[in-house]
Amino acid sequence: MTEYRRRRRPRTKARRRPRRRHARERRRPGRSFPGLLGASLFLGLIAASIAILYLFPVPPKVASKGRPPYEEFHAISQPVPPDDGIPETAITLPSSSETGTLPAVALIIDDMGYDPKLDMAFLKIPAPLSFAFLPYAPFTKPMVKRAHSNLRNVLVHLPMEPESGAVDPGPGVLVTSMTPATLLDLLNKEIDAVPGAIGVNNHMGSKFTKDKRAMEVLMSGLKKRGLFFIDSRTTKYSVAYDTARVMGVPSMSRAVFLDHDHDEKEITRQLYRLVKIAKARGQALGIGHPFPETYRVLVRELPKIRKEVRIVPVELLVRKGS
Repeated sequence: MTEYRRRRRPRTKARRRPRRRHARERRRPGRSFPGLLGASLFLGLIAASIAILYLFPVPPKVASKGRPPYEEFHAISQPVPPDDGIPETAITLPSSSETGTLPAVALIIDDMGYDPKLDMAFLKIPAPLSFAFLPYAPFTKPMVKRAHSNLRNVLVHLPMEPESGAVDPGPGVLVTSMTPATLLDLLNKEIDAVPGAIGVNNHMGSKFTKDKRAMEVLMSGLKKRGLFFIDSRTTKYSVAYDTARVMGVPSMSRAVFLDHDHDEKEITRQLYRLVKIAKARGQALGIGHPFPETYRVLVRELPKIRKEVRIVPVELLVRKGS
């Protein structure tokens, strides 16, 4: 018996060892604390990132989804007045010394129809500004009604082919490769999309406006509809104004883009450039865009410049030059 018991003891111990090892393995999860700490730190970083984004959100690139780019500013020359190299592109009104009246300035706000809140703010500015609406913008029709109710000049901001194929002017763009019939059909559809429009100006179009054949087709369509044309001059090689005048379409070219640079100081500087040109010529046309910075500058500065120039609807300047 004693020998048997002695033989059993080692086997008993051998049996217990796996159990002891198993027991130690069951206690090992306590040693995974560094892994839990890492996971906690990772989750904490995610939570901190979310908090930062919430407190300091990234501003949207555009006011409304789907807005096409603004004008091809890289293609625009901004000469210095009064001897600025821009040919006289509308009738020179009598100077203030001859008539006792102030020089005339017209201001067009382009690219309307994408941000109803901001568009409405511009429409409420107490001055006879004029507004150019993109034909396929989502809020064009209701905003056009508001513009008419505020007795504002309404234009079609017509998308035209730019020089760079990498730039997308948005839907409904007129291109130089279109047949005359196709071009006129699209033109009429886009005019109809902006009810009550009295004129047209080009959105982009640095390639289209320097193509004489394309501009002749366009002007024939505008003449038939009784509309005038404003050359936004997105290229110094534009033939739009000259073609319009030859074909008997009332026309005018812009003198200044107000908001090439969105900085309020620069917008203010461009606004006073426009005033200076108006004083030299008797009249001048400026074009701006529905930017918050442009809005703030106009609200602040228009009461001041109205002591030096008259703000008039663009139709008044164009029709006087026809």
